[in-house]
Amino acid sequence: MPYTREQAYLALATLNPAPVFLDAYRTRALPRNLDIYIGVPEEFFIAPDAQEAYTANVLIPILDDGNFGLVTFLNPESGELVQMYVEDDSGEPHAIHRGWQQYLACLLVRISESEDNDEALREIAGLVGFSEIDAFTAFMTQSGAMTGKAYELARERFIRSVSV
Repeated sequence: MPYTREQAYLALATLNPAPVFLDAYRTRALPRNLDIYIGVPEEFFIAPDAQEAYTANVLIPILDDGNFGLVTFLNPESGELVQMYVEDDSGEPHAIHRGWQQYLACLLVRISESEDNDEALREIAGLVGFSEIDAFTAFMTQSGAMTGKAYELARERFIRSVSV
């Protein structure tokens, strides 16, 4: 059964996100240009039959990465947030987050990979409601010179360390 836009909004609201996430369902322009990183997976609501390949009739599409490349689904049974690349035909998740704060950690790391202003990142962390800003700042400092596999491992370790 495909989910509607309203059902997705209500599912997202159960996570008690910062207002900016709910605002994504109401407006296109978000503060600090967050609409580059956060969006509504509209394509799934315009063509609801497309959901089946990703949702297994369980997962609810709640957000995307701003361009419908990486979609975040809520598993209402486990509370996990499952991220999948739409262009990946394998149906395998890109990432599974045990809770909202882990999803936010992943989002902030993604934003930090294109935003190098520490003050802007702190402001964005506040806007999205990330609770472990000091841990995020420490991760950014420690991983600043890392590249390749070392960075990827540090990134995953940081995300997994965030409380759910």
